[in-house]
Amino acid sequence: MLMHAVVWAFCLPLLPVCWLQLKLKRRQYLEMSAATSSGRWGHNASGHGAGRRILGVGDQGILPGYGEKAGQGVAGYCAESLIPLSGDDATWQVVGHVGATASDVLASCRGIDDLKVDLILISMGVNDVSGLTSLMRWQARIFDLILLIRQKGTAKIIFLGLPPMARFQSLPQPLRAVCGVRARLMDAVLKRSVSGLDFAAHLDFETSAPAGPITDDGYHLTIQVQKALGTRAASLGSNLLRV
Repeated sequence: MLMHAVVWAFCLPLLPVCWLQLKLKRRQYLEMSAATSSGRWGHNASGHGAGRRILGVGDQGILPGYGEKAGQGVAGYCAESLIPLSGDDATWQVVGHVGATASDVLASCRGIDDLKVDLILISMGVNDVSGLTSLMRWQARIFDLILLIRQKGTAKIIFLGLPPMARFQSLPQPLRAVCGVRARLMDAVLKRSVSGLDFAAHLDFETSAPAGPITDDGYHLTIQVQKALGTRAASLGSNLLRV
């Protein structure tokens, strides 16, 4: 954590250049901002056992994808992988949109009447990196989300760790490198914030995702990454659901 903070301090002089590069990238970003989740519940049937309900909320990292390379999304693959681990049926739903920040995710959860599900997967942080959300505000939103979810039900929570943004080939340099440093710093805060909670877990993105491209279009996760994260989420979820 301290090392990431020191490296970030050296990145500060590059922020004006990065700000200009972000302005140019947002033109492309806004074209995809209409990509949102559907409200349907997908179903993975095992043919026996009680049904598990999995809810995915967040930014573009939780969405199934875009176009021909959509996939099922992390929540869908988590449900699929959870069946042989738990012996239960699984239904899943995703609520999210491209560009969502932690504050947007919190607002979305406040607007969901039924949070009485078994497992909630949360993807957020990438847009807080590009928006330069302060670490204090970032941590406050994490705690606000946890408190809100537990007030509305007993769902177990898995936070998807921030991706290694230094591998986002769609970002130009030095923006890519600076975002990579900031993402590592914010992910360390996220991991520390949920440590010690028996109903929550942090899914380390970098160690869970396969080598190679993270996204096909610069925003949505590749199917290979979705499957890898979904499988890892199912393993973590299976352990949490036993508690």
